Amino acid sequence: MQDVILLLLLMALLVVVGSLLRRAPPFKEMQTRLAAAKWALVRDFSAALRQDVVVTDRVTAHHLLVRRGAGGAFCNRPPTSTASSVLSRQRHHNIGSAPYGALWRGIRRNLVSEVFHPSRLRVYAPARRRALCGLVADLREQCKSSNDGLVFAALPALTELIYRDRWNKLVTLRRQQEEMYLPLVNARRGLLRRPSGEAPTYVDTLIELLVPDDSHFDSGAKASKQRLTDGELVGLCSEFLGAGTEPATAALQWVMANLVKHVDVQEAVRSEIDAFVGADAEEVSEDDLGKLEYLNAVLMEALRLHPTVPSVARQVMPDDHVFLDGRRVAAGTTVQFPLERLARDETAWAEPDKFAPERFLAGGGGDGVSLVAAAGSAGEIKMMPFGAGRRMCPGMGVAMLHLGYFVANLVREFEWTEAEGDLAVDLEPQVGFLNVMERPLRALLKLRNKRA
Repeated sequence: MQDVILLLLLMALLVVVGSLLRRAPPFKEMQTRLAAAKWALVRDFSAALRQDVVVTDRVTAHHLLVRRGAGGAFCNRPPTSTASSVLSRQRHHNIGSAPYGALWRGIRRNLVSEVFHPSRLRVYAPARRRALCGLVADLREQCKSSNDGLVFAALPALTELIYRDRWNKLVTLRRQQEEMYLPLVNARRGLLRRPSGEAPTYVDTLIELLVPDDSHFDSGAKASKQRLTDGELVGLCSEFLGAGTEPATAALQWVMANLVKHVDVQEAVRSEIDAFVGADAEEVSEDDLGKLEYLNAVLMEALRLHPTVPSVARQVMPDDHVFLDGRRVAAGTTVQFPLERLARDETAWAEPDKFAPERFLAGGGGDGVSLVAAAGSAGEIKMMPFGAGRRMCPGMGVAMLHLGYFVANLVREFEWTEAEGDLAVDLEPQVGFLNVMERPLRALLKLRNKRA
């Protein structure tokens, strides 16, 4: 969570300065349209010291992110300015910020082969069930205490920035973060044997992990293996908790907001659930989710229109061979891929701005579209809400499981309707580090499932 504070602060500063600049005569935007590759070269305020290349064509995006990235080329992200990296002088790398190389491969491989491996997902089902039961119980209690059975419910909103002097507090926050995490890490270190039947935690996998010492990367010497430092452990745990909660919360709000705006779609989801899940069942289980085709179509359509990350970026390195209109792009150039714009391509989708989950059913324009294609498998990319190529989000499978599980059960338990006036659903985004709703979702809930 703390890892993104500085980046969010910088973005907030850009918004403030941008509002001041809008009072002055507007700058003329520089944009070079490429006929063949359909690239755009844009100079804006946030890129005042460098030129950013913005890729707006999905075929070009597929070529750069998937085909070129398959061999390890063009896989570096621009240097991060998040708090932990700044305070540690770029030493406490996490998966999102580490340069592409042996260290990045080691810590990412550990994540996807351990806690994110499909065979492990079922082991963590009790934790998901506890989270769902807590949320549903709270909403049900509010419904029961209301005279007319209705209650205003707001899904969790992302933390807002209030203070301007956050930068002065970063050192203190980082110390507090270590004081909170390290005792928990040391407690796991002290276990001689994990309790029988207990699933390994993420930190368990990190404690024994041996990673290359990236201090030798620039010299060309063979990297030695070493254990992660306390600072790196804190950074990775913080990344895991932040990336596992805030994007999922944002995506859940977008899905439920569209279901509130489109009551017919919500009812279709509910009817499908009722057809496959018995009335006396405690929940829509994870096994049930694979049968709910229309629910999956709703999730895909919401992610197409509202990817939780507005864009992904790559930095051109000296060894990369990226060409722009026949000329090689200079090393250091940042290439941006706006995910929402790429997923609203009129050549790929009919009425691309319309919320129409049916397009992902048999016979629709999205029939057969797979998010796995963005990872490098066969097939064209029509959307990539989790990024693409080697550095796409490793938590895609977990995220889709969580979204399906929570949406299905929230729709089964309650009828969600739109309020009026200032509480009506507003689908305008507030784009920053994450693509969130400008006004967090508020809806009228009516208790539907009467079982105890």
